[in-house]
Amino acid sequence: MFAALTLSSLLAVTGAPAPAPTPTLPPVIIRTITTARCTTLHEMMRPIGYVTRRNDDAFRAMAYSTRDFLSHFMPGDVPSVADLQASLGPYNGQGSGLNGTGTAMSTNLSSSRGNDSLLYGPSQVLSAARIDDVAQQIFGNIMVERSILTKSYKKFPQGQNPKIDAMRRNAQNVMLLQEALANRYEQFAGTYFDGMDLARMTANNSADVATIKISLRELLLGDTTGLAGAANRKVSPNDPFFGYDSIDQLAQYGNPGEVLTALRGQEFAFTSQLIRTYNVCHQSHYILAPIHTMPAASPKP
Repeated sequence: MFAALTLSSLLAVTGAPAPAPTPTLPPVIIRTITTARCTTLHEMMRPIGYVTRRNDDAFRAMAYSTRDFLSHFMPGDVPSVADLQASLGPYNGQGSGLNGTGTAMSTNLSSSRGNDSLLYGPSQVLSAARIDDVAQQIFGNIMVERSILTKSYKKFPQGQNPKIDAMRRNAQNVMLLQEALANRYEQFAGTYFDGMDLARMTANNSADVATIKISLRELLLGDTTGLAGAANRKVSPNDPFFGYDSIDQLAQYGNPGEVLTALRGQEFAFTSQLIRTYNVCHQSHYILAPIHTMPAASPKP
């Protein structure tokens, strides 16, 4: 009883503990910028930018396959254009082979009805197959990019917003040059496999067989060295299209080196615009340094 009275007296003095006050969060100001330009950034530019980087990796893989293809013609080295010209030489039309330097490239031209054993070696077939497979992947990626662009035009028709039109124009330039470069690789692979077993379909004449083989070799090696080391034409450094009237004309007629160089420039312009738009929409301050993520077509100096 004494203990109970003491506890009651204590509670009467101290009282029940008061509940903790509910914390009040400080005010938060959220600034959201929602414009057609920002919507285009998220729905078009960023996805296309991602696919473009994937295509860069694919072009790099095809450049390495081109190097591997060429490396089997000169043991341990990638032949230069001068090496190829000296080794191939002109065919004299008499069935006696090449008038070149007599290197392994000429002496390995088999007179049998089978494929040119040097041109259609196992490694070369794998390299050409790799080039063809990767080119098809790039074409698929470009279809994805174009579907994104089509949706953008449906949402924001052409002519309504100059800044959005400028974004889409840059994206179209990148896609145009990606497709042009992939076409050049794919054309080489198509010629390569179309020429396989061609010698078996010729007349019963060893000179005809040899002519077919050497003509095909010159064609394919010419295409491959063009992909590996085509030089840009010497024009004004301020001309992004190497003297062609338009980017469409460059994509159609430019050599692989010119298309690749123009593609780098257009990708940089596209990415710079993406970063600037991101900064506006997110109040950020990202910058873009001049980087080159895609190597030259041939790793050989």
